[in-house]
Amino acid sequence: MKVVVLGSTGQTGYHVVKQLLKNDIQVIAIARTDEKFKDIKDNENLKVVIGSILDIENDKLKDILMDIDVIISCLGHNISLKGIFGKPRYLVTQAVEKTIENANKEKFKKFILMNTTGCLNSNSSEKFSFGETIVIGLVRTLIPPQRDNERALKYLEQNYTKNSSIEWVAVRPDTLTIENEVTEYELFESTQRSPIFNAGKTSRINVANFMMKLVSNEELWNKWKYKTPVIYNKSSN
Repeated sequence: MKVVVLGSTGQTGYHVVKQLLKNDIQVIAIARTDEKFKDIKDNENLKVVIGSILDIENDKLKDILMDIDVIISCLGHNISLKGIFGKPRYLVTQAVEKTIENANKEKFKKFILMNTTGCLNSNSSEKFSFGETIVIGLVRTLIPPQRDNERALKYLEQNYTKNSSIEWVAVRPDTLTIENEVTEYELFESTQRSPIFNAGKTSRINVANFMMKLVSNEELWNKWKYKTPVIYNKSSN
């Protein structure tokens, strides 16, 4: 099993890389720098490709993805003025599209996207309350990353259905927290509380643990493929 991780130096992506390696899964981490991997750089199952995913030429990317089984995207916008309002406005969406389009379809079959409870599953009966709709509308208008997350999810939903050879799961954590250890967490098909007015908590390391299990556990994958599971720390729900 070989997995490419986008956003591998982020606070969630780095946990994903470490947990995959811990379970003896080969990882190609695409990152602007390898500095964050100092403590694991000698792991024989880790390969770091230096560069921005959107800047890598398609021919080179095709070579990188030639024998990949799974692509995981933990990409997000940096919490800064440039990260939120600067270009690329659609970093996540463009990265999802580019990696899928350049992957070897004879080998690659699974895509895992880190999304958010602020995005609805358009294939379900989910809907925001009136108050949530107002707030999300403002966020969508004023803060570009919301639109990016919505577009990335919609791209998967509209282009890769149950009849497609490519399967996907979009993992939706609520308010992200930083913890050092995996704790108990719960999974639901839809949000169990308001992501705007009564948000729960989800540790980044728990998100990483679930993603690792999606890669390594075929039964779990079959349960959640083409779905958008919501993950909460057990104590927060």
